[in-house]
Amino acid sequence: MSRSIKPEESGGRSVSGGRIKLGNIIGETSHSKVSFTASEPPRVGEYVLVSYSSNGSERLALGMVEESLIGNPLLSMEQVKPDYVSKAQLYGGEMAEYIIGRARILSWVDTLVNSGVVETPSYPPRPGAPVYKADADTLRHIFSKDVRGKVRIGVLVNHRDVPVSVDVNAIVSRHLAILAITGAGKSNTVGVLVDRIVNELGGTVVLFDMHNEYGWVAGEEGTYFVEPKIHPARLTLHEFYRLLHLDEKAHKQRRFLRQAYREVENTRYQRPEEFLDKLKEALEQRIDDEKRGKGDEKRRKKSADQSLSEVLEKLEDFLEEYSGKVITPTAPINLEEAIVPGKANIFKLGGVSEEVADVVVHHYLNWLLRERKEHVSSGREKGYPVPVLAVIEEAHILLPSDRGTLTKSIAGKIAREGRKFGVGLCLVSQRPKKLDEDALSQTNNKIILRLVEPGDQRYVQSASETLSDELLELLPSLNVGEAILLGMMTPVPAIVKIDKSARKSGGGDIIVHEEWRRYAESRKKLNEEASKYLMMPED
Repeated sequence: MSRSIKPEESGGRSVSGGRIKLGNIIGETSHSKVSFTASEPPRVGEYVLVSYSSNGSERLALGMVEESLIGNPLLSMEQVKPDYVSKAQLYGGEMAEYIIGRARILSWVDTLVNSGVVETPSYPPRPGAPVYKADADTLRHIFSKDVRGKVRIGVLVNHRDVPVSVDVNAIVSRHLAILAITGAGKSNTVGVLVDRIVNELGGTVVLFDMHNEYGWVAGEEGTYFVEPKIHPARLTLHEFYRLLHLDEKAHKQRRFLRQAYREVENTRYQRPEEFLDKLKEALEQRIDDEKRGKGDEKRRKKSADQSLSEVLEKLEDFLEEYSGKVITPTAPINLEEAIVPGKANIFKLGGVSEEVADVVVHHYLNWLLRERKEHVSSGREKGYPVPVLAVIEEAHILLPSDRGTLTKSIAGKIAREGRKFGVGLCLVSQRPKKLDEDALSQTNNKIILRLVEPGDQRYVQSASETLSDELLELLPSLNVGEAILLGMMTPVPAIVKIDKSARKSGGGDIIVHEEWRRYAESRKKLNEEASKYLMMPED
């Protein structure tokens, strides 16, 4: 756990027993927080080792610096006269400076290193106890263990020689949220995680790509692109409601469609598209029955006729807009044809409306959860054969905080039940406060990149048990690609520089002036070639 320290590495700090001493604990202490003096300002997010002594033996606890302060009693806030400040600086003002670090106690070091278990001290360290800089070897034992089921995601921001791995089992079983403002590195983070889950662990991922920005995210061998299509015979009744614009207030129209749907749903057809034809015929037959007086009583007949006609019109609009396109018999009838095991399966939703995207995401997540339940209940003989991580990009669109959607209902079900059946959720958003709070709070793991808007920050904190006020204050100052990692996927909270994805993908800003330059050069070249052609002598 200790190592030899070169003199130049100590940076003016004292070296004791192979450890770099930062300072000593001052003031009152608690089992969770300490303040300590230091000769140099500690960096926020830096890890420290806090010494506990009992009966002559020492035990170390790991802490994270959450606040770093420099003060000077000669230059207090009351001393506002410029001439006084200048004189104080001239006559040795720096000699009176003091430096204080404040750290949160995270766990005993030995339990983290030996077994990967977080065990927080139940009593405080003594004032005056030494505080050391956490050495790279200790941190590697904590964050970089070569354990099955983990993938590397980056390095510690304040310890760039320490790789950080995340536990994929914890991600799938306890779900994940990746949150950031636009341009902070969200898509790159998704790309790194998906690539390594697929190519290092042989994992299966389904990624619902709202803007078609993900390319060969897991390489050509590991990526499978899926068109947003649904087989007509597999459409659920609620998916019909959504595509026909039948909201919850349209009771009669929903009832008539439900009756027609129940009438034809169990019928066998020679051609899959016959299902929609028969559904239309069933509605037309009900209209004929109403006209002949075989339907409701006279006083309700006119209203029923109107509702039936409106449903039929909406079904005809539906057939014209979607039949043969999104709703098509060429869509997969077997789930493994759409979500291929061992691949990053990317649904390209950039060309469809939000309404259709909602239906497509619900359809495949609902299908996946049902098949995984069947797989578990059948003793692994039926159903979908492997666990899946489902990544929903632009999650605030499909799981909004202010209205219901089909995706929101199935995502909530997966968040509650998915861990028992091997279906995990990853919600990705740049507008956290517009994301459903219940869904966000059920993601135990979080990767939070730069967030500037105070409303977003508070919203994320309210849905995160381990995001302290001090870490919250860090969010606006994170650089591109830097993130705070929280949850069971990492032993303790970490501030990480996410690796750069090796795969070419979208999501980055367009270099506008380069686009203009390339276009101008191509036009110039075309004009020159055209001029040469026009000046050629005729035969």
